[in-house]
Amino acid sequence: MHFKKGDLAVYPNYGVGEIVSIEDKALGTDKVKCYVVNMVHSGSKVFVPVDSASRMGLRNVVEKTSTTDVYTCLRERNPLLLKMNWNKRFRYFQDKMKTGKATDVALVISDLLFLKRKKGLSYGEEKLLQDAEEILATELSIAEKSDKENIRKKIYRLVESSVKPALPR
Repeated sequence: MHFKKGDLAVYPNYGVGEIVSIEDKALGTDKVKCYVVNMVHSGSKVFVPVDSASRMGLRNVVEKTSTTDVYTCLRERNPLLLKMNWNKRFRYFQDKMKTGKATDVALVISDLLFLKRKKGLSYGEEKLLQDAEEILATELSIAEKSDKENIRKKIYRLVESSVKPALPR
């Protein structure tokens, strides 16, 4: 997958960014051709080697036709997370976020909102939820050419509509 200047791309844990240039960067004694990606949310610049971009997770923004799969993931829950300690859960969520897949980010949001409702979140989990929401809402708003706040509301509506009352024990 090759990008050109002006293309939008998604980079794991950072979200959507614009390819602002393709430059040669010194890496030790070698020169490496890199995409220079200006991240939409944070404004930071990320340098991604062209030759390993797909291995590192740089990908196109999800197509509008694929957003249904992402929204479906917002209805899923992993009840095993309730039995894990916070740092094991946090590693699990970080691993999902590192894939960079929109469906995995949706699963993180769904699971974190489920946990928040059931037992509360640690500070790190709360921050991860905010980051995941921003990443997913930005990508979906671009894919659907819609307002980010409307997408954020839709995300919460889908998660809330799928929450079933707890069964008596």
